[in-house]
Amino acid sequence: MQKGPITLLTFFIVLLQTVLTNFGYAAQPVVHISPKPVWLNTYKAYDKKVSSRNITNGYFYQVFEEQLHVEKQADYTHIIKEIVSEAGIQNGSSINIGFDPSFEKLDVHEITVWRNNKPEKRLSAKSFKILADEKELSRFIYQGSYSAYCILDDIRKGDRIEYSYTITGRNPIFNNKFFRDLYFQSSVPFAHVYKSILVSPSRKLNFKSFNKTPQVSVSTKGGLTNYEWNAYQVMPVEYFDNQPGWYNNYAYIQVSDYSSWKEVTDWALSVNPVVPITNGKLAVQVAGLKAATKGDKEKYFRGAVKMVQDEVRYMGIEMGEYSHRANSPEKVFNQRYGDCKDKSLLLASVLRAGGIEAQMVLVNSGIDGGIDKFIPTPNAFNHAVVVANINNKQVWVDATIAYQRGTGTNIYFPGYGKGLVLKPDNNGLTTIIPVKTGKIDVQERFTVTDEKAKVPLTVTTVYTLNEADKMRDRLASSSMSETEKNYLTYYTKIHPKIEQTDSITVIDDEENNKVTTIEHYLISDLLKKGKETGRFEAGFYANYINDQLPVIPNKAVSPVALSFPLNVNYTIQIVMPNGWNIEEEHNEIKRDAYIFKSQSSAENDTLSLNYQLTYLKDFIPLNKLDETRDDAKKISDNELSYSFTFTPDVSKVPYHFNYWMFLAVMIFAAGLVIQAIRIYKTETKSLLFVHWRYQMPIGGWLILIALGLAITPLAIFATVINNDSFDLSKWNLALPGASKAAYKAAFTFEVIGNIFSICYTSFCFFLLIKRRDIFPKFVIGLYAYYVVFHIVDYVLLQAAGVKLDIDDSKDMMRSMVAAAIWIPYFIKSTRVQKTFIMPYPVSNYAFDTNVQPQTGVHEQEIREDKLPG
Repeated sequence: MQKGPITLLTFFIVLLQTVLTNFGYAAQPVVHISPKPVWLNTYKAYDKKVSSRNITNGYFYQVFEEQLHVEKQADYTHIIKEIVSEAGIQNGSSINIGFDPSFEKLDVHEITVWRNNKPEKRLSAKSFKILADEKELSRFIYQGSYSAYCILDDIRKGDRIEYSYTITGRNPIFNNKFFRDLYFQSSVPFAHVYKSILVSPSRKLNFKSFNKTPQVSVSTKGGLTNYEWNAYQVMPVEYFDNQPGWYNNYAYIQVSDYSSWKEVTDWALSVNPVVPITNGKLAVQVAGLKAATKGDKEKYFRGAVKMVQDEVRYMGIEMGEYSHRANSPEKVFNQRYGDCKDKSLLLASVLRAGGIEAQMVLVNSGIDGGIDKFIPTPNAFNHAVVVANINNKQVWVDATIAYQRGTGTNIYFPGYGKGLVLKPDNNGLTTIIPVKTGKIDVQERFTVTDEKAKVPLTVTTVYTLNEADKMRDRLASSSMSETEKNYLTYYTKIHPKIEQTDSITVIDDEENNKVTTIEHYLISDLLKKGKETGRFEAGFYANYINDQLPVIPNKAVSPVALSFPLNVNYTIQIVMPNGWNIEEEHNEIKRDAYIFKSQSSAENDTLSLNYQLTYLKDFIPLNKLDETRDDAKKISDNELSYSFTFTPDVSKVPYHFNYWMFLAVMIFAAGLVIQAIRIYKTETKSLLFVHWRYQMPIGGWLILIALGLAITPLAIFATVINNDSFDLSKWNLALPGASKAAYKAAFTFEVIGNIFSICYTSFCFFLLIKRRDIFPKFVIGLYAYYVVFHIVDYVLLQAAGVKLDIDDSKDMMRSMVAAAIWIPYFIKSTRVQKTFIMPYPVSNYAFDTNVQPQTGVHEQEIREDKLPG
């Protein structure tokens, strides 16, 4: 027969045998058949049914009755369940009664199936199966509770199942003190709910109601005080999976005969006193710890915490009175396992042995600071921790948290809100001051070398404080190969063609309580071919942040839980061969319960996409659900994604003529031509020339101007064609990290500017040929335009993310130098003044015959009629 590892089931069978051997008082679970108790109250029957529109699971409770006799320690339950559909046959045709045989006795009084108003007796002890009811086994807690389970035969639609039973006995650990929560609502509807409590007048009961409970009726019966409640047509409470653990919207009443928190403290101290450690293996361990720490209380504290947390595993056997009584520290240390109270008592004892004041503390890990809304009762708590005073500093410790590291008193403690410190005469809850929480810092770095090579991905994650504690625990609880497999599976969902290239590197800085993990992958499909040849696309999404966002159902009627505490700093870095040139962008959403920030920035060849999500509370209140739902959708849809197009070789992209751009340019050019004609034909004021003067021909430096004006339009036109100004692909080009809007604005400005340059330069050349009088001022404007155009074009291209080279700067400098030379020339040159004198129309001039010639004077004097020149 092949041997294999011991299964969890086998382990607990062996454990159960050991438990029953060690705890001989644990009785065997038995179902007793007996008549109903004689002390029961009678009440008026209620025959109205629940409306069919409110029935879930195919059945409802016609009667749910619960009568408690405090002095007899007896709890009677009577139920009538009506099946209204086939679904109800599946969901409601069994009986399940939980009890603890170590201190409780189960008596079943009746099981009757009513069909067509006729009773069918079904009560039989043999029909019950006794099953271990260990709901906490997954949390390594064995409670010794059982369920009496009865599956009824032949149940049909319309049947009514009526049964009643009494559970007698109380846990002796509470010394006959009584406390209970009476619930009036469930997940299924009730037609009638009846509750009662019979109690001695000498026992003072305290009550507190939650969520609209029925009014109580108080009377006297047989010398006892009789409390009664009736509720009718009780609708079920809708439950949502993501509502906070502390949220309870059921109607219920808390009952307790504890009058103060001091009574609870005194009871807890009597059950779990901190005793001195005098001998045995634990005493030897304490002596060794003292010797190693040499009187340093902080070092002793850390050593004691590490010993209890890491060397004593979490495992609880909570049968009978041991549901609340801790095992002795010596026993817990020797067996090397215990539950929260076992480990807390052990730690408090070890700390006291080292001269450190320490007490156990009762807390509720599920309701945080809301425990003070309850009346005093041991039932208000579900967890035990320790508080210590070290060098006049109060330090809180949860002994069930494993692998906590750090130095001195710097230790993380969960936000339990308030706790009951178990020290004599304590009569109140103590507020636990929140401690600094940790952070998760994730960096994913993608390095792209070209469009064909696999892209290396390096993931570096840094965990601090409580996040480091949790990560250290996870790593210790699973093998490295399993961890690597889980991580690879996570990234495979995002990048299907990914492979792991190296083992995960783990760096554990225990002194600073920081854990760093480094992962290495190669991705084959990061860059995907675009719709056009030569173009590649890539997209990124902050999945890790998206996984943490709250999910709020549209019909939610309760607060929504948040994974508090949470502080995630998530960065995606993309390294590209062509680099990046983008403006930084910042976005922020700040609410009372959370803060989200996003930022995109680039430096040289690296684009950084940073996302931060911090939870400030553990829940979203009901009046903020719509706002949070909108925020989560906005973040998920708009803030977490980033995509770009990569074009390694623009020449490989096919040419698509941009008809819209061409049409716009033609309309613009036609408008310029019309405007040029209008300007040219604007009549010049009549000129008067000296009759012996003549117009000078184009010569000197003006020859260079003429050549420049003739060649420049052709050169600019060649530039427009060579730059693919009318290529639709060029218009739609998406540069890595660049703003598409900014790029298109720069592209449009450059094309329109070049067309304007062609038209303007051609117009100036025509004016020069005609030697028009308006030529000087227009050519001065042309050189000024060149300067402005090159400066604005440079700024827009840079803002759009276009990578500029030295030639772009040279063009701008050349235009400035040309303007600096030729603008003053056209303003001051005598030749210019003598050459460009032709008016429009050409005949619009006359000779002044009254002026006599002057010998040796060669200047041509020109003056306008009426206006001196």
